[in-house]
Amino acid sequence: MPMPRVMSDAVLLPNGEVIIINGVRRGTSGWGNGRDPLFAPILYTPNKPLGQRFKELAPSPIPRVYHSTAIALPDGKVLVGGSNTNDGYKYDVMFPTEVRLQKYSPPYLDPALANMRPTIVTTATPKQIRYGQRFSIRIQLNQKDLTKENVMVTMSAPPFTTHAVSMNMRLVSLGIFDIKKDVRDLHQINALAPPSGNVTPPGYYLLSVVYNGVPSVGEWIQIV
Repeated sequence: MPMPRVMSDAVLLPNGEVIIINGVRRGTSGWGNGRDPLFAPILYTPNKPLGQRFKELAPSPIPRVYHSTAIALPDGKVLVGGSNTNDGYKYDVMFPTEVRLQKYSPPYLDPALANMRPTIVTTATPKQIRYGQRFSIRIQLNQKDLTKENVMVTMSAPPFTTHAVSMNMRLVSLGIFDIKKDVRDLHQINALAPPSGNVTPPGYYLLSVVYNGVPSVGEWIQIV
């Protein structure tokens, strides 16, 4: 971590990276106990070499300390809200009551990468799968070099966040058998559903296809 950080929210992104956002440099959890807000999120990329895994991102102008929250959205952005807790709506204190929400765009949403963003064809992708099932996902992407090495299929659980802890947060990377070129810029990905509820409890997940680190818009899928 590039700096001391407490009361932050860590969010699993659909491409396997983690964004660490909100919080303060010093203090403890509790009403009015945090000092020195941290405005710049940190991006953690676990598969990079040691010493290169943390990257500081563009800052926000809003301090978000105790009782802040963050959650990944289907479009790949991160919804950010909250601030220090006050006894009612107070605006003449160190950290005023904050009612604004923000949507933070991770680096993979850079417009320069738009041509690398897959689109899931919903009419050719199942809405429900079973444990251990082989199933197909059709995507639209104007790229020629799709391989198992540069494509990921992930499932993200919809969590809820409180006190800097994101309950039920889970990201599962699915196995890929092969990727077949279809007509024009369509491709078929043959994937394998998770093996059991121990890995992926039954319920609804956001299914994403990731190409060279750039995720598609997530589509809801149920595993039973």
